[in-house]
Amino acid sequence: MATDHSSLFQEASSNPERPYRAILFADLSGSTEMKSKTGEVNWLPTIGKFLDITTEAITSHGGTVVKYLGDGTLAAFDSEHAADAINAAIRIQEMLRTENKHTLKECLATIGIATGHVVEYQAPGGGLDYVGSVVDRAARLCSAGAPQAIWVDSATVGSANMLKVSSALGRQLDFGPDDYLTEIEEKVRLKGFPEPVRYREVIWRQEPAGAKNGMLTEAIEKQEGTSGTGRQQSAATAQPPPSASNAWAHQTPAPTMDGTVKRWNATLGRGFIATNSEYGDHYVDRRFIVGEGDLTEGCSVRFIPLPPLQEGKQPLAGCTVQEGNRIQGHFQRVFPDKGYSFVDVIDSRGNRQALYVHLSPEAGNRRPGDPAALEVCRNYKGIAGQLIVNGEADREIRIGGTDLDRDGVLHGEPA
Repeated sequence: MATDHSSLFQEASSNPERPYRAILFADLSGSTEMKSKTGEVNWLPTIGKFLDITTEAITSHGGTVVKYLGDGTLAAFDSEHAADAINAAIRIQEMLRTENKHTLKECLATIGIATGHVVEYQAPGGGLDYVGSVVDRAARLCSAGAPQAIWVDSATVGSANMLKVSSALGRQLDFGPDDYLTEIEEKVRLKGFPEPVRYREVIWRQEPAGAKNGMLTEAIEKQEGTSGTGRQQSAATAQPPPSASNAWAHQTPAPTMDGTVKRWNATLGRGFIATNSEYGDHYVDRRFIVGEGDLTEGCSVRFIPLPPLQEGKQPLAGCTVQEGNRIQGHFQRVFPDKGYSFVDVIDSRGNRQALYVHLSPEAGNRRPGDPAALEVCRNYKGIAGQLIVNGEADREIRIGGTDLDRDGVLHGEPA
C-alpha cells in the first residue's frame, strides 16, 4: 500500500507541540565532479567513508542521523544540545582532514546548522523525520559555505553553550568561548528565503573558509538602510572596471582615522587597533584589510571608522592599510601639473579610502581608473602611498620638513 504523504504531513503540521531541534546538514563538496571524472570503483568508497565519518561524529555527540541524502547526511539534536551539534560538525571536519592525509584524497565537506521549531513525523520506513524552514535553512547554509566551512544560524548561536565547544586548534591555542565563532555576524541570501539569513562561521581551523565562489555575503550593519561602507562585496566586484574611470573620479572618499596595531592574532586573522579618539580601540580582521594580509603589532595604520557590527562590541576598522605594506588600488584624482594624485584602495567588503600619492616623472601619464601598485608610507601629513614603478617604491625625500621628489624638486601640497 502506497504511503499517503499528504495526510502524513497534514497530521504532523497540525500538531501544536512542534519540537525545537538543532538540524545539521553535512554535504560532500565536489562530489558531482568527482563522479564524472572517476569510475564507481573509486568514488563509492570515498562517499562510504564520508558517511561513516559523519555517522560516527554525530552519534558520538548525542545526535541522531535522520537520513542519508546521496552524499549528504541530515542529523538532529535536541535544542539544548546545540553545542553538541557544533562539536559534531567540528569532529567531521577534523576526521576528514586526518583521513585526507592517509586514505582519502581531497574529500572535503561543508556543514550547515540551523535551530528552531520543526515539523516532526514518523517516516514510512521507520524512525522520525523532519521538514520545515529550519531544515531548509540548514541545507541552504550548507550549500552556501565553501568547502571545510561550518555555518550556523543566529538561533544556533543563541541556543549553544559555547563553553562546551571544543576543537584541536582551540585546545592548542587555549580558545575562549567567543574564539570559536567569527567575530562578525553576517547575512546571506539563500534560495527560498525572502530575507537574508544571519549566520556565523565556526572557527575549527586557522582561517574561516568563507563562502563558495560567486556567493556574496553581507556584513550586518548597525542601522538598516546604510550604504556602501559597511557592506561586504566579493573581491571580484570590489575593484572598478577600467572603463568606469569617469564615475570613479567623482567618488567621495570616506573620512579616515589613524591608529596603531595594538594586538594581532595571525592564526585567527583578527586583532585590535588603538586610537586616540573617544571611541578607543577598533576591531579588525583580514576581510577589512586592503589585500587581506596580516598586521604587525606596533605599526601605524589608517582606516575608515565604522560602527560596531554587534551591540556591545568595539567599533570596526574598515579598509585598513598598514605602513610598509604593498597594496593595489586605482587612481581616483590625478593632478600631473602639481605632481600628486589620490589613489582609491578598497577592502573585500567594499569599504574604500583615498591615499595621497606623489607623482614623479617616472610615473608616466596616469588617468582616473588606471590601476596603481602602492607601498603604504608616512609623510608629514600621515599615512600616504608611494607608487611602485619598475618594482621599486617611488619614494619622496624628506628634508627639513619639506617634501622633495627624488630629483630634489619641491612639490606642492594637495589642494
